[in-house]
Amino acid sequence: MPYFAVDDGAHWNLKFRRASMAARGLWVTVGSWVSGALTDGHVPGDVIKMLGGTGAQVRSLVASGLWHDSGHGCTRCPQPRPGDFYMHDYADSGNRSRAEIQARREASAEGSRRHRGRQQPRPPAPPGEQLDLGDIGQPPDAPRRAPISPDWQPSREDVHAAQVARGDAGLPQLTADQIDAVTTKFVRRMADDGSSAVAWGGRWRQWAEGERIATAGSPDGGVVVPFGQQKPTRSQQQRAGLDRLRAKYEGGTTA
Repeated sequence: MPYFAVDDGAHWNLKFRRASMAARGLWVTVGSWVSGALTDGHVPGDVIKMLGGTGAQVRSLVASGLWHDSGHGCTRCPQPRPGDFYMHDYADSGNRSRAEIQARREASAEGSRRHRGRQQPRPPAPPGEQLDLGDIGQPPDAPRRAPISPDWQPSREDVHAAQVARGDAGLPQLTADQIDAVTTKFVRRMADDGSSAVAWGGRWRQWAEGERIATAGSPDGGVVVPFGQQKPTRSQQQRAGLDRLRAKYEGGTTA
């Protein structure tokens, strides 16, 4: 949308200040019409009357130099037809020319046409035929979930990540034998549960991070046991206490 440019320093311009206040209003009003009609600064006399301009306002604009009438002596501005006027320095005051505005409109319309063309749906393929995809490759097959292999082993990265996590949690590092024990227990559990996954490294790391080493002399022989299974229940503690008392008295010791 074209617009009529009014400089922010117009109120200090000598030509503008010489014109009467009413003439300045006519200058802005006619400037708006000229910009929309794409006349490149030419002001038809009939338009002045149509917009309510008076002869006194027109004479004030011409006398101040804001407008030129036919036969003027300004070498920078074109000559209007008799009865018409021209806005002084219209092209040099930030106003776009008719040719520039039309070129912008054509470019915008062409861009809109291309956009609509891209948005139009393609016609369906005839029955029994498929669309030619050209060189467009088919997407690769998505990874598939599968049960764990009996000989599955964690990678070096999996073992390293589990050991780091155990260190951060204040737990001792796993030995090679303990890692084998953890892996055997993990594979057996995943197989018994019928679990399936795309990759097993992450699950194994969580399993290994949640294990801790059994105390020396335990029935487990020093391998790892899951958290929550190390501490006996109250009934187990009571039974163990009775077993110790029975062993002490049967062995002939005294309290």
